[in-house]
Amino acid sequence: MEHPPSDVAPTAPQAEAAARFRALPPVRDGSSLPAEWWLAVGHLRGGHQERFVSLITVLSVLGVVLGVAVLNCVLAVMAGFEIDLRDKILGTNAHIVVMRYGAGGMQADDALLHTIEDVPGVEHAAPFIYAEMMVRSRTSTGGVILKGIDPARTGDVTAVRDQLTLGPSGELHTDAERLAVFTHLADPRTGGGPDGEEALPGILLGNELADDLAVVPGDRIQVINPLGSSTSMLGMPTPTVRNFRVAGVFHSGMFEYDTKWTYVAIPDAQHFLKQDDLVTGIEIRVDDIDDVEAISRRIEEAVGYPYFARHWRNLNQALFEALEMEKVVMSLILGMIIVVAGMLIVSNLYMIVLTKRREIAILKAMGASSATILRVFLLVGTVIGLVGSTIGTLLGYAGCRFLAWYQWPLQTDVYYLSSLPVTIEATNFVVVAVAALAICLLSTVYPAQHAAGLDPVEGLRYE
Repeated sequence: MEHPPSDVAPTAPQAEAAARFRALPPVRDGSSLPAEWWLAVGHLRGGHQERFVSLITVLSVLGVVLGVAVLNCVLAVMAGFEIDLRDKILGTNAHIVVMRYGAGGMQADDALLHTIEDVPGVEHAAPFIYAEMMVRSRTSTGGVILKGIDPARTGDVTAVRDQLTLGPSGELHTDAERLAVFTHLADPRTGGGPDGEEALPGILLGNELADDLAVVPGDRIQVINPLGSSTSMLGMPTPTVRNFRVAGVFHSGMFEYDTKWTYVAIPDAQHFLKQDDLVTGIEIRVDDIDDVEAISRRIEEAVGYPYFARHWRNLNQALFEALEMEKVVMSLILGMIIVVAGMLIVSNLYMIVLTKRREIAILKAMGASSATILRVFLLVGTVIGLVGSTIGTLLGYAGCRFLAWYQWPLQTDVYYLSSLPVTIEATNFVVVAVAALAICLLSTVYPAQHAAGLDPVEGLRYE
C-alpha cells in the first residue's frame, strides 16, 4: 500500500494567500505602518469571493467624488452671483456714505470734502442729493429716484459715467465720448435740443426706464415733485414740475437701477427741490472694500458730530446675509451626498470586519495589537477619502472651468445676468476636500473599533 507523500501540494487559494503574505512589507525599526497600509489596500481590493464588498467600496468612492465635484461647482456659481451682484451694487452706489443727524440736508463745502479725502483709505468723495420723484413723457409715467451729482467728482466715486451707452449723438464707444456727455450734464446746450427750442438741463436715465418712457437722448421729459414747495387752499401740497432733456442713457446691469434711477447735476436738483446749497450727503470710494468698517470709524472721528458714516455692508446687510444663508443651506443639502457616501463606508467596513474575522483573529494571535487593527481600518477610510476627494476636486475644477468657458446663457427677463457667473475660489475647494475627508474618517471609527475589539478566541472558535 502506497503512502501519500509527506509534502502535499497546496491548493490554489492556499498558494494565492501564501503569495500575498510573502508580499507583506517587512517591519523595520519597530514601525508597522507599511504592513498596515498593505493590509488596508488589500481589504479595499478584495478577492474573488468578495466582489460585493468591492462593489460597495467603488460606490463609496463614487459617492465622495460626486459630492465633492457637485458641491465645488455649486459654490463657484453662488460665489460668482454674489461677487457680480456686489460689483454691480458698488458700481452704482458708493462704498461709504456720510450724512448728518436730524432732518434736512448738510453743507458739503470743499473743506469737508478735503477732510474726508485726507482720511487713510479714502480715494475720492463727492456730494449727492437723493429724492423720490415721478417722471412723465408723452407716452408714459413712472416713479423714480432723482439723484443730484457733481459731474466733476462723481465719476471717480461711482461707475455711472462708465455705464453710459447712449448720448445726444448716438451710441457711446469710447471713454472720451462718455466723459463729454457726463461732464456737460448741467450744460443746457448738451441736452440735445435743436435751435429754436427751449434750452433745458440734462438728465440721465437707465436703459429700462428710457424704454418704458419711449424716449431717446434729445427728448423732453417732465420731473414731478408730488410734495411740491407750497400748499393749496385746501392745505394739500401742490406738485412742482420741471422740464428736462434726456442727455444720456446708462446700463448698470441691475434691473432695479436701470428702471428707477435718474441723474441730474446738483445745481439743477437744488433749484428744483428749493434746497439752496444743501445736499443729502457725501458718497465715498475707498481703496479696500473689505476694510470699510474701519475706514468708516476713521471718517467719523475726522468729521465729528453731527455727521455719521454708513458703509455698503450696512446698507445692503439683509441682501448679503440672505445670499450667505443660501450658500450655507446649499452646502448642507449637497453635503448630504458625501454623508451618504460615508454611510456606505460604514457598511463596507462592517462587512469587511464580518468577512475577515478569521484573518483578524490570526493577526491578533500572532501578536498584532488592537491599535494596529484599528489603524488598518482607519487607513481604509483614509484611502477612500483621499481618492474620492482628489478625483472630486479635479472634476469640480474642470466643471467650473467648463462653465466659465461656455458662458451658460440665462434669461435676462428673469435674471439680471446674461450668462452664468463662475468664480473659482481656492478656499472653497480646500474646505470641501477637508470636510469630505473628515466625513470619511469619522465613518470608519465605529467599524474600526469593532474590529480592534474582536477576541481572537471567538474569531477562531468555529474555524
